[in-house]
Amino acid sequence: MKIIPTIEKYLIGILTDEFHRFTSWDNCHLAFSASQQSEIHSLELAFYLASWGMYRGSSGLLQKNHLIHRGAVDILFSHESQKLKCNSKNDVVRGNVPDILNLKIKLADHYRNIYFTKGEENPKSISPTDTLLSKILLGTLGCIPAFDRYFIDGLKEIKIQNKVFDDASLNELFDFVEENKTEIKDAQKLILTKTNQYYPIMKILDMYFWQIGYDKELMLKQEVRKA
Repeated sequence: MKIIPTIEKYLIGILTDEFHRFTSWDNCHLAFSASQQSEIHSLELAFYLASWGMYRGSSGLLQKNHLIHRGAVDILFSHESQKLKCNSKNDVVRGNVPDILNLKIKLADHYRNIYFTKGEENPKSISPTDTLLSKILLGTLGCIPAFDRYFIDGLKEIKIQNKVFDDASLNELFDFVEENKTEIKDAQKLILTKTNQYYPIMKILDMYFWQIGYDKELMLKQEVRKA
């Protein structure tokens, strides 16, 4: 599937509604482009995650306020993490994969050490799922896509073999980047023209595969209605 037409479909919501939930990524990523952290970063991260579906009723995050993200913000503003910050002057490359995975481990340790209670249940640890951790890294540093349901469905459609947040998957995504360099750059130029914002390479991949997965579900629903 061509990248540009797929990205254009994703952009419709952003371009027609300045308050669209997709723009929560823009707000969060812009906030984390700052050189120094502040209290606002925990709030921006929390709202972005809520807007992107991570504060559903079953989530442990829902039982806490935004300040539980302070530790994650500390990690994200560490010297090592800031090397992964993606912008028009710096973007991730295959050689960053080990650093990304080390950062994943640090964030996972932070969240799994936070406990919540719901009703009269025993305390439970917040689950540092691939979806949660990848959405955090996408929204803050922009260094990987978000491994959510639609993104993974998109990977399946394009016959990407590895579909979890690990070394194999990230390397396969970099294979895709190398094979589609020109069209990815064209997509970045298109977005810059329409929004006056630079979108990192992995954000382009996130939009592309997410839209494919979303369209696949819509098509299946239409087929069911026709049956």
